[in-house]
Amino acid sequence: MAFFRETPRSLRAYLLLVGTLGTVAQFFGVLSPNAGAFGRLLSMIGLAIALAYLWLGISFRSLISAAPRRVEQVLITGAVYSILLALIVGVAYPESSEVGSAIVRGVVGLLFTLYLLKNVRRLAREGHGPNSAA
Repeated sequence: MAFFRETPRSLRAYLLLVGTLGTVAQFFGVLSPNAGAFGRLLSMIGLAIALAYLWLGISFRSLISAAPRRVEQVLITGAVYSILLALIVGVAYPESSEVGSAIVRGVVGLLFTLYLLKNVRRLAREGHGPNSAA
């Protein structure tokens, strides 16, 4: 469907939004008094990925033309983190109500990532550079 074609501007906005929200959420996860050492470690990894998304959003126009593989690598890392987090929650807390929501978040994260990867590859092929991002 043509109305689902992302533009460099919309992808940049998405990356900035997800990076900002993720950074805030993961920062609170790192500082949470209820989080154990393992929980803090997972939050620090999530914080690093959220900051990478934020960096992608800030640098998107130059990265899409100069280093589209870098954008893909960060997106894939985010998807792998979502899936691994869902698996860890499923294994560590098999009877918890958190398992279902963790699995849904992992699957939704994977679907969003596949959608974004498709659009990043398309934009890189089309040669959208810093001057053509409208």
